[in-house]
Amino acid sequence: MQFQIVEREETWVAGLPVRSPRRALGQLRDQALEAAWNAVLNQDLNGPLASAYTDYSADLNTYNTQIVGYQCGSFDEVTRGHIVARLPAGTYAKFSSMGEFPAVMKDLWTQIDYAEEHKKIVRTFRGDFECYPHAYKIDLYLSVEPLGAGGSQP
Repeated sequence: MQFQIVEREETWVAGLPVRSPRRALGQLRDQALEAAWNAVLNQDLNGPLASAYTDYSADLNTYNTQIVGYQCGSFDEVTRGHIVARLPAGTYAKFSSMGEFPAVMKDLWTQIDYAEEHKKIVRTFRGDFECYPHAYKIDLYLSVEPLGAGGSQP
């Protein structure tokens, strides 16, 4: 399983929110999520497609808010009616996968599960996000503890 540890600047993702439970790998379809993506894709967007995961509830260990939309750099770039998630600057583990949905997502989460189980990363849940370089590739960034700060990252 390949991934990179990278330092990222603050990132903003604007779009429509979907509050959803963590889904099992075999059950990736979510009607609310699909409706949000359909709405976003039918609008003029001011940046590359992206999705942010925020508001993780450690107490529940299952729910997060997913903002589906696009990366932006200022409030002037936000489409009316969209909300903005600010992902802090920091250390991230970058996982990438290519293929068709849902296999591309299954591959990503298999990589992530392996890295977590083998203590290669320690997630912080401060701000995770996906970006889509093209229709068949997903780059997923997970906020993690810096090297030597609680994990045994490569």
